[in-house]
Amino acid sequence: MKLIKTMSDEELLMESVDLVSKTYIRIGANNVEEDTITVMAVDLAKDLRRMYKNFYFEDAENAFYEGIRSPIKTDFIHLTVPVYIKWLTKHKELIWDARAKVDRGEDPKQVPHFRPEPKLLK
Repeated sequence: MKLIKTMSDEELLMESVDLVSKTYIRIGANNVEEDTITVMAVDLAKDLRRMYKNFYFEDAENAFYEGIRSPIKTDFIHLTVPVYIKWLTKHKELIWDARAKVDRGEDPKQVPHFRPEPKLLK
């Protein structure tokens, strides 16, 4: 697991291309042009770097995984920036809520979505 802020720009972009491509396949959009995937992946990488730099990339993958499996709402027609921002924000809230539960004394092993804070290098 790598923190987004520790990933190189190239690595983050390649992982974003992979995530966007898999997401299109999972939602049944099999005829998406390569240019569309590239533009979405570039935007995703920039948004992750800017707004979710303390996420592990795995957190972003989990947000997309849960997002495409959530009940279909009227605003989800296809993958767009506002849609994936909602998924990422919801996942961030799950992580924060889990952290709050552990801080209140709950057993970390029993709290879904809890992850220990990364160890800082000295």
